Amino acid sequence: MAGQTTLSRRAVLGATAGAGLATLLSGCGGSPGPRSSALQVWGGVPGASGPDELVAGFEEQHPGEKVAYTRFVNDDRGNLKLDTALQGGVDIDVYFTYNSTAMALRAGSGVALDLTDRVRADPALAPYLDTQAPRATVVDGQMVALATAREPYFVLVNEALREQAGVDLPRAWDVDDFHEMARALTRPGVHGAYSVPDTARVSLGANYWYAPDGGSNFGDPAFLEWLQLGRTMIDEGSAYPWTEVLARQLAAYQQNPFLQGEFALWPTAPFNLRYLNEPEDYPHDFRVAAAPVPRTARGDWNAGQFNNFIMINPRSTKLDLAWEFVRYWVTDGARAMLGGGKIPALDVLPDEEVLAGVLKEDPERFFDVDSFRHAMFTSEPKLMTDTNLTAVPEISLAVEQQRDLCWIGERTPAEAVSTIDELADAAIRRNQRKA
Repeated sequence: MAGQTTLSRRAVLGATAGAGLATLLSGCGGSPGPRSSALQVWGGVPGASGPDELVAGFEEQHPGEKVAYTRFVNDDRGNLKLDTALQGGVDIDVYFTYNSTAMALRAGSGVALDLTDRVRADPALAPYLDTQAPRATVVDGQMVALATAREPYFVLVNEALREQAGVDLPRAWDVDDFHEMARALTRPGVHGAYSVPDTARVSLGANYWYAPDGGSNFGDPAFLEWLQLGRTMIDEGSAYPWTEVLARQLAAYQQNPFLQGEFALWPTAPFNLRYLNEPEDYPHDFRVAAAPVPRTARGDWNAGQFNNFIMINPRSTKLDLAWEFVRYWVTDGARAMLGGGKIPALDVLPDEEVLAGVLKEDPERFFDVDSFRHAMFTSEPKLMTDTNLTAVPEISLAVEQQRDLCWIGERTPAEAVSTIDELADAAIRRNQRKA
């Protein structure tokens, strides 16, 4: 696993400029708005999926203190709303960051308090100091964000469709096995898989966009192999048509076609389990099993990460209370988040309690429980944290655009990956010069 990288503030600011975000970053001097007596916390998880219970537990431990939890939708619009609020001086004490693009925007922009001394002073938080398996974001030697959750990926399997096809549930497999199983599950009206796992990530691990010299790593064959596999499976019908994914905006709503039986294999993470054990809101008539992420010939990284980073606004007037809340979230409060599929980043709960929490009541009705135990724990998934955020917004945009063009048939995989490589390298070099 890659060690912790010390990012420079100038590099982080430069990384966002090409995506049109420099004004937002540099404009963090807005006049403070009215201050509330309650601690103001902004997060992307619906309150009913854990935060409300966690807040109640914190208030019980801290009589006289109040916490107001505001949910923002974790998409481009929701993150822009949060960034604008932070820049404009809205009363926000604690907030969450869920993806590397948003982290690149916030980490070095003056809206993240240095937590280093507080973490070092607390033995219970020692894992955040680990540079070999980093669970924190560090900029200029300052720890500015702590992961609250670990998100091991797995492949969810529609058990009814699997049994009808007469194929075994895999406990250890590779990408070729995944492709073969998707083909076996494909039939009229049913695609074998939603999409392919991020096989380049499985092969290369953390910071996989960056070569050892700091430039673009998209010349590595792993990226071409990923795009080619996706294109092949879409063309043959064993993966969901990408034109439909884009037209129906399924990137944010993958659960809907899965619950409707439109595909059988779904590479995803525990946060989507909440759609599978609430039959009144999300009806379906099949049980779901889990298989580990398929390995490649070059690696067996899980592709999941430590994530859901909690941060403190340095402009808060309640810094000590904000820190107490952060500490509670990653320790005593972590249990409350299990129902929303959030596995604690720290080892504060036994595996069996975590499993019971994320699968909720009557798990055997909805899940093959042993398969989840294996995929999430006994297979020992290798997680990571990306520590290089150079030009992340620009690279993310290039990857998304070229992947889409490739998978709808507008560009060949070779053309798409070549363009990504050129755009990524130019963005990285540009931002290195600015730094």
